[in-house]
Amino acid sequence: MSRAHFIADYKEGVIQIATPQGTGTGFYLGKYNLIVSNHHVVKNYARVTIKTQKLRKQLARVLFVDTKYDLAFIEVPAEHALGNISLGSYDALHDGDEVVAIGHPYGLNYSSSRGVVSRKDRVTNGLKYIQTDTAINPGNSGGPLVNMKGEVIGVNTFIIRGGDNLGFAVPVMYLKESLDQYIPLCGTYV
Repeated sequence: MSRAHFIADYKEGVIQIATPQGTGTGFYLGKYNLIVSNHHVVKNYARVTIKTQKLRKQLARVLFVDTKYDLAFIEVPAEHALGNISLGSYDALHDGDEVVAIGHPYGLNYSSSRGVVSRKDRVTNGLKYIQTDTAINPGNSGGPLVNMKGEVIGVNTFIIRGGDNLGFAVPVMYLKESLDQYIPLCGTYV
C-alpha cells in the first residue's frame, strides 16, 4: 500500500486534538468505538477539542487514561463520519520494516512521514517502545504508526530532542492491553 493510500484511507480516521496546553493527534478504532491518543496529549483535561475535515470542531470527553503506557481513550461523537483504522500485530513486526507516521505536527494537518523500524523492542524505563527513524514532531503525539499493510502497530509517543529522527511509539500490544482493561469498565465493545 502506498503512502498516498494511507493518507486517503486515514484522513477521516486521524483526529486533531487540542487542549489549552497544546495539540496532538488521535485515531479512531471502529471496533471499539473509541479515539485513541496519548495521556500526555489530554493530561489534566476531562474534555478535549476534536476535529477532522468532515467532523466539526467539538468537545469530547476523555473516558480513560493509562498513565503506565501513556495512552488515553476519548469519546466518539454520536454522529460522526470517522474512517475506521485497524490494529496490526506486534509479533509480525521486525527491525528494518517500513512504517508511516500520520498526524498533525506543528498544526500541519494530515502530514505523513515514512521510515523504518530501527529497533522493535527498545526498552526505556522498563517498557518496550518501537524506535523508528520516521520523522515525528510535536503534534504527532497520539497518532498512528502504521505498517505497510495499513495497520496500526504503534502509537507515536515521544522523540529525543536534538536527535535526528529518533522517534518512539507505544507498541500495539500495550494498546491492546489497555483496551482489555477499559472494555470491562464500559461494556461498549462493538
